[in-house]
Amino acid sequence: MKFFINRMILWLKDGTVRELEFKNNKVNIITGNSKTGKTAVLEIIDYCFCGSDSNISYKHIGENVLWYGLNFNINDKNFTIARGERNNNYPSNDYYFSAIGMIPQLPAVSINETDLKTILEQEFGINEKIAFSYGGNTIKRDSKISYRYFLMFNTLSGNVITHSDTYFDKQNIQRYRDALPRIFDLATGITTIENIIINDKIESLEKKISKLEREKSQQLQSNEDRKIQLMLLIKRAKEARIINVVSSGYEDDLENLQEAVIIGKLELVDFQEENLLEKLKKERQDIIIRINKLKRFSKRYAAYKKYLSREENSLKPILYIKKYVENIENDEYKQFLNTLEREYLQIREVIKTKMPFEFDIEDKVNELEYKLSDIEEKIKLCPDINYISIDDKARYMAIGEIKAEFLSLINEPERKSQIDENIKLKEKELKEWKNKYVSLEDKRINMTEALNDYIQTYINISKNAFEEYGKYLSAFNYKKKTLEMRQNKASFTEKLTSSSDHLFMHMCLFLGMHEMILENEVPYVPSLLILDQPSRPYFNNKKYDLVKSKEFINKKDDWNKVVQIFNLLDAFVKNVRENERQFQIIVLEHVSVDAWENFEYINLVEIFDGVENALIPPSIANNNE
Repeated sequence: MKFFINRMILWLKDGTVRELEFKNNKVNIITGNSKTGKTAVLEIIDYCFCGSDSNISYKHIGENVLWYGLNFNINDKNFTIARGERNNNYPSNDYYFSAIGMIPQLPAVSINETDLKTILEQEFGINEKIAFSYGGNTIKRDSKISYRYFLMFNTLSGNVITHSDTYFDKQNIQRYRDALPRIFDLATGITTIENIIINDKIESLEKKISKLEREKSQQLQSNEDRKIQLMLLIKRAKEARIINVVSSGYEDDLENLQEAVIIGKLELVDFQEENLLEKLKKERQDIIIRINKLKRFSKRYAAYKKYLSREENSLKPILYIKKYVENIENDEYKQFLNTLEREYLQIREVIKTKMPFEFDIEDKVNELEYKLSDIEEKIKLCPDINYISIDDKARYMAIGEIKAEFLSLINEPERKSQIDENIKLKEKELKEWKNKYVSLEDKRINMTEALNDYIQTYINISKNAFEEYGKYLSAFNYKKKTLEMRQNKASFTEKLTSSSDHLFMHMCLFLGMHEMILENEVPYVPSLLILDQPSRPYFNNKKYDLVKSKEFINKKDDWNKVVQIFNLLDAFVKNVRENERQFQIIVLEHVSVDAWENFEYINLVEIFDGVENALIPPSIANNNE
């Protein structure tokens, strides 16, 4: 996203206006002594973009400011946003907005926060499709992603810039902690809105296919139930001599019953030579007897092995006796102990080993139980023929009893729908969408490798600052969202403990990450990076004179590392410009100007010495004391 801040405007309560001007494609530096308002610049930017957790100090700043404002360019548009002073330490709901970048003499409320956020969301490329794919403690699945979450990629505050394990701001706030892993792929170009839409389409089609499969299963069950009911009617019809007992099958029986019920056609009934029902019952009894025999044998064998187990326990002391009783001279006693030991080992082997016939018994019982279930179904549907003559009057009466139920079933459609055809069409469409979808797992691997390449560029530039780790390689930890480093060809990463190393690791990660974001033309992340006092690892003094920075530094050779900070930032902007991209860096510092002498892309915004100048002019701030 094309983005840069032109100026910060503070409308003070004494009627004056305080402005800070920034340049695009530059490393904009505000340097100065402590307690001059440098860090507040970052807080004010966050506050103007509807931040609810900003910590703007009331002392000197809050007590003097009526409105906070920003004039900035976003996607080739010029906007001005102003927000009213904090009330009893609560964020204000008063906003001024100009879509043409107009800066008023004194802002007046012109928009509410909801409408302002809607405008900013549009510029950040946020729409209903930019939603969380999975939920968390403070995040609902499919809820729209706030543009404010993407601002985590634009700041390195004093809380994280030298932290060993945390690389992104606001990780102390649960909703931001939940959001980071959910937006990272989108923010870095690992996935795109097009890929998200394709994934949504795939999920939708899979749900539709699953629903159709359930409907198909229900229809098959419904058709099966209908067939069973018809077969029961056929059974009754045979028992009432309405149709022939002897037939070629279900379809033949159904046709004969239909003729008898609808036309009233009655024919002479043939009987089977053998009673099928009795035959099935006998077969059922035989199977039950066989199952019971097998189960009894299995039970007795289990009891036998249980008995052996008790015998095994009674013989266990033999092992102890043979181990600890030495120098046995009596041969008979030795032979006796050896015999008992052999018996013990044989019994243990029998108990441990499952004999082949045990598996055979289990398989045979399962097979017979399946046959028994099948015969039970056949018995249920087999007519019970008593071979006693039935006159036609009784047969017609039986037809009357069956007719209504039969016609109801026979007229019910077979429910042969287009489900199979619909499933085929949906599966074809699903395959086409899957061919267009870019697998996130594959893309993450490739993009992580690319990110390491981008980061390595800046590790190489600052290798002197890393000292003995200067030749190490970038190893971005995707799961933790942190940068680790490893030696060439090493399969493990090193644990770097120096705050100086952590500083440069943070910078290299964010610079490499932003170069990749620019290359991928990600619309959600502004082309901006704000760093709050990156030189802090090299100063322990709470009070110092910025003009004498070199004198207050911990180690004299650390000054070269301070210079390396600005060399690295300058090199990044140079790379961006050579690739015909745009980017703005804002650095809030406390070192003297000779730390960045002769660098091409440095812009000194102001020096807050605390005597002549500060964010709130000392003459105004001191009047309130």
